[in-house]
Amino acid sequence: MELLHYQFEAIHPFSDGNGRTGRILNVLYLTEKNLIKLPVLYVSKYILAHKNEYYHLLSDVTENQNWQDWILFMLEAVYQTSMFTLEKVNAIYDLFNDVRRYVRANAKNIYSRELIEVLFSQIYCKNRILVEQNIASRNTASKYLNKLVEMNILKIHKEGKETLFLNKQLYDILVKS
Repeated sequence: MELLHYQFEAIHPFSDGNGRTGRILNVLYLTEKNLIKLPVLYVSKYILAHKNEYYHLLSDVTENQNWQDWILFMLEAVYQTSMFTLEKVNAIYDLFNDVRRYVRANAKNIYSRELIEVLFSQIYCKNRILVEQNIASRNTASKYLNKLVEMNILKIHKEGKETLFLNKQLYDILVKS
């Protein structure tokens, strides 16, 4: 991965977007080689946070063939990103289970695992989504979502004429750096 990334950056094939494309190649390479199952590592966060060192090490490979420091830097990027991602995944998993248990215990009449899974498939939900997923009719979907608002699991957000039901706790986990 480190060699591929360096070679791509060294040829600099585009007038713009080389950095983003090179960083995306990293995660796609790891996925292609079955080192990760899904392309969920955002190595760019680490690279951008250490931009000066990154560019220095890229230049050092070109000028002095210093592959060792470059490879160690990129391995550290993958390691740090992996740990960060694992923390997020675990936090989401814990929140999912907490919400599932809470709804099952306090709102048995609306509880289904499918409903909870929809709430965690993205940060917002709409009546239409519950209808499309065959979880509830339109009227029942509205009752379910409003009940989840009463339980402080979702928050209502108006976007024009549309009503969105935000999973604020999930959103908070996702945006936390």
